Amino acid sequence: MDAGRRISYILSDKTSKQKKTKNISYIEFERNNEQNIMVSLSGHILGADFPEEFKDWVKSDLDKLIDSNIIYKVTNQRAYSALKSFSGIDNIIIATDYDREGELIGVEALKFIEPGYTNIRRAKFSALTSQEVKDAFDNLLDVNYGLADSAKAREEIDLLWGAVLTRFFSVTSNRLWKDFISVGRVQTPTLALIVEREEEIKSFVPEKYFVINVTFNKGIDFQGVYEKNIKDEDEANKIFNAINGNDGIVKSYKNEKKEVYKPPPFSTTDFLREASRIGVTPSNAMKIAEKLYMSGLISYPRTDNTVYQRSIPLKSIAQKFEGTEFDTEAKMVLGQEKIYPSRGKVETTDHPPIYPVSYPKKALTGAYKNIYELIVRRFLATLYKNAVIEKSDADIDIKGYNFKVSGEKIIDNGWFDIYKYRKLRESKLPELVIGETVKGKKWDMEEKYTEPPKRYDVASLLKLMESLNLGTKSTRHDIIQKLNDRNFATGNPLRPTPLGIGFIKSITTIDSDIAKPDMTAELEKEMDKIAENQKKLDDVVNDSRNMLHSALKGFRGNKEEIKETITSYANKGDSIGTCPLDGGEISLVKFRNFSKIKCSTEGCKINFNLNATGLVQMTDKRCDVCSLPIIKIIRKGQSPEYRCVDPNCEYNRKKLSVGKCPSDDGDLIIRQSRYGKRFLGCSNYPKCTVTYPLPQKGVIMPTGEICRYCGAPLLIMVNGKRKWKFCPNMKCEYNRKDKVEKSESENK
Repeated sequence: MDAGRRISYILSDKTSKQKKTKNISYIEFERNNEQNIMVSLSGHILGADFPEEFKDWVKSDLDKLIDSNIIYKVTNQRAYSALKSFSGIDNIIIATDYDREGELIGVEALKFIEPGYTNIRRAKFSALTSQEVKDAFDNLLDVNYGLADSAKAREEIDLLWGAVLTRFFSVTSNRLWKDFISVGRVQTPTLALIVEREEEIKSFVPEKYFVINVTFNKGIDFQGVYEKNIKDEDEANKIFNAINGNDGIVKSYKNEKKEVYKPPPFSTTDFLREASRIGVTPSNAMKIAEKLYMSGLISYPRTDNTVYQRSIPLKSIAQKFEGTEFDTEAKMVLGQEKIYPSRGKVETTDHPPIYPVSYPKKALTGAYKNIYELIVRRFLATLYKNAVIEKSDADIDIKGYNFKVSGEKIIDNGWFDIYKYRKLRESKLPELVIGETVKGKKWDMEEKYTEPPKRYDVASLLKLMESLNLGTKSTRHDIIQKLNDRNFATGNPLRPTPLGIGFIKSITTIDSDIAKPDMTAELEKEMDKIAENQKKLDDVVNDSRNMLHSALKGFRGNKEEIKETITSYANKGDSIGTCPLDGGEISLVKFRNFSKIKCSTEGCKINFNLNATGLVQMTDKRCDVCSLPIIKIIRKGQSPEYRCVDPNCEYNRKKLSVGKCPSDDGDLIIRQSRYGKRFLGCSNYPKCTVTYPLPQKGVIMPTGEICRYCGAPLLIMVNGKRKWKFCPNMKCEYNRKDKVEKSESENK
């Protein structure tokens, strides 16, 4: 049920009717003795574009493109026709999502309804529940035209920056059609953060240092660490020789109870970060959250707010989970003498934090179940008590050298009992007495090296983008997804591709502001001022046009340098390690239909084509057989495949083999065709041409059994909850005469 149908269903007390006239669908219902018509818009009715004369990327004058009038075309013909078809309207109520985009969509609709109406109102709600929707329609607001204009400004500015700079960089580097270079106002500085971190990692020089540890014992073992990391090896040896074999004397000891505060309510960014940690990508998590909202299960999922409004019936919502799979957790919350919800640092008035509003009548499955459970557990955790730990700290002296000792003991697990995604960890420390001697049991000196900064994973990048005001709660997850889709960055943690590095380097060598978060953040503030009616839409857009003219002028003066930088990096490949044969650099070079692994040393035998389709990602692992890098290949509908970069390595043969070929003594190996289809082929190809087709989705496992009819190895196929045994020879009698085997042992 879409939002329009759900709203009309609620307002009509379940008597609304779906109607169709001249291929125009709408919903009709009666409320308060008035006839109502509900039109579902399903997104923008108008799309921003440039005049037809600027259609050609190569021939268009980019300065004229910057100054051209942006035109709007109807992109939602169904909604347009519906709005134009009605007459005799007394009142108009906009009930789109209450945010910038929703306000703009509603204002767009007004352009196509009979002109002259002034009785236009706005319904604001944050959950598709009966109470919220009815309250919203009983307490209508005015339309916020400033909010709509801020969304329109963002649309026009993003179109200008994206179109002009995408054309410039794509044409300059001769990368057109599918290989074009996408430039975005928010996307580009976000990519620059990833590239900058990669440069920090590559330029990082590890520094050696020494750590001295002592294991003490007083009933239980506990560890002390010398208070400093020591860079000088002679000094480290001197200290170690002095303390080795000696007991310690307790110089200070304190322990105190501390609260571990419960988490704040979910904002969109916090929600997406937590979803990423349970294996759901931000883009998928947002799609799922939107569907849960449309189903009336959670509140509106696009919000910066981390403080529950007093009007939200927190206790009543918690009671909805009694008698469900969350019964224990709900009773824990409701059993408290008083419920004190946690508060975050951001409080807004547009929408509340994300919270559950009802329990599903039909059981959810897969990622939908996981995301809903995450939201429910976070909500209940914000209402439960803080955890309590006892933290102990001590200083122990050995021969004048101070060793730090600490421990934590869980007193009350508190909200951790509800929010299963995090755990408290204990490190027990016995009760110590100042002045007492504690026995030394083991003395160690360890040589270590400083480590480079970590790459950003999706969760940490979302947090960084929020702190830098890059993008909005509604767009950040899409920006990260676009970097992946457009071959600028891959994996999680995010690693920039050679194209991504080359593109950012071509910009930063000119010292352009478009790769810096400051410019984008400043534009976001300007758009906020439009929403607050402190600035006009046209003024902000024109200021942005002037900035774009200036940026384009700087790039034009460095066209050859830009072309050379992008081309050289794009052709270079992604460094994945050091060659074990000659110390050269091993790179992964991606082409349109295949990838190549090659060593930088001319004549090195490490030069392999990867006929594998799918997304190729690097890992930090090395092959146990030949020491070359292990890569990870991700294909839709299949489990990730890990393989050695050398296609002929024994590692791959053993890992991909499902049994012996019935025609000769070779192994039947899972292979990929050039079109991405997997099949079984003999390892003795081309001498042996035996092949068998395979199902394209699911996990294939060998059984160790031989087909009694044709001699091929029998396999097990697992696809979701289904599991069955089959012979890969599709013409074999086994698949026709023997029924599918689903023994209890296979389904355990």
